[in-house]
Amino acid sequence: MQISFDLGTMKLNNESKSGQYVSNQLTDVVRRLKEQSTMANKEDDSKMMEKIQAKIKSGKRLTSKEETYLKEHNPELYQQYLRIRRMAEALEHQLEKADSKEEVNDIIFHALNGISDKDPYKAAIVAAMDEVIKEFKKSDGYKNLPDKKEDVTEDKIKTKKRAKDEDDKGTLGNGIDEDDDFDVMSWTPLQEVIDAMPVFNMQS
Repeated sequence: MQISFDLGTMKLNNESKSGQYVSNQLTDVVRRLKEQSTMANKEDDSKMMEKIQAKIKSGKRLTSKEETYLKEHNPELYQQYLRIRRMAEALEHQLEKADSKEEVNDIIFHALNGISDKDPYKAAIVAAMDEVIKEFKKSDGYKNLPDKKEDVTEDKIKTKKRAKDEDDKGTLGNGIDEDDDFDVMSWTPLQEVIDAMPVFNMQS
């Protein structure tokens, strides 16, 4: 009876040790998986932040997902990113209001020279502005602008004249109404000059 009890005890002890061994093994596996997952997450976070920083340095816009990530993980850099975007957008609005390519160049010159050399994010700001400038110069709005400021007035006059000519329906190209008693075939430029000359009274 005693021997049977001892054998049973040994059997129970062996099963207990075996179960504990399996439990320890499972715990170790779970711990390793967690560590690997943590390391993978850290690598992903590191890669994401590197990607975001590279985009900011090159003047690119962040996606909404990247902005949310940056706001959560680096609020200070996020605020700087917003400042850079505001400066780039301000330049974009100014360029859209320019009346000539010459004025566009003036706006760009003043915008770039207005960035302080002491600004730690100067390179990123310049890169963001360069992106805006490139996109604007590809647009039809820029291509249709006159070269110089003095050409603006002439272009506006031509535009108004063109609009007036289109509105003057029922008239000929020389501004003479079709209903006037005027013989177009007998009209000559010389006759117009004669008619425009002052009349002198020759009587004494």
